[in-house]
Order: sequence, then structure tokens, then C-alpha cells
Amino acid sequence: MIETKPRILVVDDYPALVTITRHKLLQHGYEVITAQNGVDALELVESDFPDLVITDVEMPLMNGYELCRKIKESPKLRTIPVILVTSRIEAESLMKGIEAGADNYLTKPYDDDTLFSKVNELLSNPIAISDVEETVPVTIEGKEFNVKADYSYLVSLLISTYKNTLGQNARLEQMQSGLNAANKELELTKKEHEELLQNIFPKKIADGLLAYGTVTPERYEDATFLFTDFDGFSKIVPDLTPEELIESLSFYFDKFDEFISQHNIIKIKTIGDSYMAAGGIPERNKTHAIDTALAALKMRFFVSNLEDSLPESIPFFPLRIGIHTGHSVVGVIGKRRFAYDVWGEAVNLASRMEQHSDSNAINISQDTYDRLKDLLSVNHEERN
Repeated sequence: MIETKPRILVVDDYPALVTITRHKLLQHGYEVITAQNGVDALELVESDFPDLVITDVEMPLMNGYELCRKIKESPKLRTIPVILVTSRIEAESLMKGIEAGADNYLTKPYDDDTLFSKVNELLSNPIAISDVEETVPVTIEGKEFNVKADYSYLVSLLISTYKNTLGQNARLEQMQSGLNAANKELELTKKEHEELLQNIFPKKIADGLLAYGTVTPERYEDATFLFTDFDGFSKIVPDLTPEELIESLSFYFDKFDEFISQHNIIKIKTIGDSYMAAGGIPERNKTHAIDTALAALKMRFFVSNLEDSLPESIPFFPLRIGIHTGHSVVGVIGKRRFAYDVWGEAVNLASRMEQHSDSNAINISQDTYDRLKDLLSVNHEERN
């Protein structure tokens, strides 16, 4: 008989915390699913019926208290233990959780021992579900709360919270001496990790993938797309060794990467000798047409001045560039091998602009020209 792993739902709108908690739970042999708000979490609880829910309190759309209350009010879901995670330790926060029916609390920041002691306790000895519907008013610090008149539930919750708080305090004292060194090491590791991911995906996308395993597709009403390719590339490729081909493409594309990073646009992908970039995604802005045009000018200038100064092993490839501005849909496809991509007529038109461009030229659409014409007219007047 195959033993099933307990499944835990982690809910938080801060991707970094979800990623850390998910990783720790996976290492301890749990299955983990994640959500970034209470609405999505409730749908997962109803469809997947996890063994435990760990949810942040402060979240958009539906906060942790409301999520907990909806779980505990459902006859089908009420047996699922809920741990509320909060940075607030005052009595009001605790009482709101009791009102909502929470089974336990985690107070930020918490250490691994505290996390797993509460998880293990609730999975092995869940607090008994009360059938009492009557509530009694409780006044604490001048504020009134209505809690179920089941004192065994309250005592169990308070004792559990008290025991874990004592243990947490003792462990925090032991950890204090090494905390600064651990923080420095963590910052270095985090920086290296982020730099690696951002070389593959934009930061916004990388954060979402790490935390939730997916990214919600978005429609962009206004973005600018750039395509390049090399004129005559297919005629030269048969004469190159695989090593020479890769070295040649890297020589050009590495400079293209440098230019787009200077002008707030991102590389989408390369296909053969074609290079695709976009401005205005995933972070929307109003300068994407200008940014993309400036990067294209640098690409053209770089390539057009290479012919007499190339290394001997690198062939000269005349460059064609096409640019168009318009609507698109942006998202991530794939479950194991992710690909960040864009779709829409604007993308197709940008590709056609490149195909109809002259060598060592930049071919822009009317839509892109309309965004640039004021700047172009100013430069023309200054030259005159």
C-alpha cells in the first residue's frame, strides 16, 4: 500500500515567502500547493481538500481571517486545520483568529522548528471540531469579540499557542548569535539566485514562477516589438563549423543584450539568427517606443561599423531590423520547461517589418512612427 504524503496549502501574496516555505515543506516530505490570495486559496481548498492550510492574514481580495472563516463554516471543509500567519502579536489579532476558527498561529519571523512543530501537531493531533453554534462576547482591551462558547476549544488553542511561543522564544535566543552571519550568507545566495533567474525571465515573472508555479497571462494594449535578422545568414552558415556558428551568433547577440538592458526593454527569445525584444512589458511604461528605437539604433550602428574590424573567425552579417507598436498577450507556457512569450497581431507585424527591411536599416511601422515623430521632428529642426 502506497503511503500518501500530507498535502499542505501555503497562501501568501508575497512570492518570496511562499517560495521559502514551500521549499522547507517539500524537504520534509510534504506535498505543497500554493495560492497568492484568499479567493484562489478557497477554490483550491474546495477542489483539492488539503490536509492543512497555512495562510497569511494580510492579503488582497480575501484576507486570512475571512478565508479561515469560510473554511470553518463549511460542513465539508471545517475539519481542515488552519494556521494563520501574522506579523502582529497583539491581542486583537489573536482574538480575530479565534473568532474565525483558526487552529493555531505563526508569528513572523518564525524559525523552522516552530513551523514544523505546529504543522506536525495539527496533522497528528488536530483540535477537535466543536458543534457548538452559540457564541459569547469577550471584551479584551476595550474591544468586543464573539467567540464560540466551547471552552475546551479555546483552552486547547491557547495552550498550544503558549507552548509554541515559549519554545520559539528559547530557540530565537539560541539563534541570535549566528543571525548576522546567516543573514549575510542568505543575501549573497539570494542575489546570485535572482541574477541567474533574471537572466532567463524578467524579475516580475521569475518571482511569480518561483512562488506559484505559473503566471497569469496579461493583455497589453500598448507595447513595442523589435525583430532582427542577418541578411544572407543562410548562405554563410553551411561554411561554418558548429563552434564558429555559436561563437558568431554570441558575438552579435551579446552586444544586443547589452543595448536592450541600457534602454529598459527585454529579450523575448532568439530563433536561429533572429533576435526578438520588446518594450513596455512586463512592466508597463510610456517610453517603450522610444526605448526600443534607441536600442535598435545602437544595434544598427554597432553592426554597420564592424565590416572592417571583425575578428578573423567572425563573419560579417548585414543587419535588418523591424519595429511595430500595438496590442499583445503576454504569458508563460510550459509546465516543466517554461517559456516567456508574446502573441498577437502586433508581434506578427513587427516580424513582417523586419522581413521587408533593407540591409543595415530599421523599418518601423506607422504606429511606431506616430510615437516617435515629435522626437524625430525636433532632432531634424535642431540639425537644420
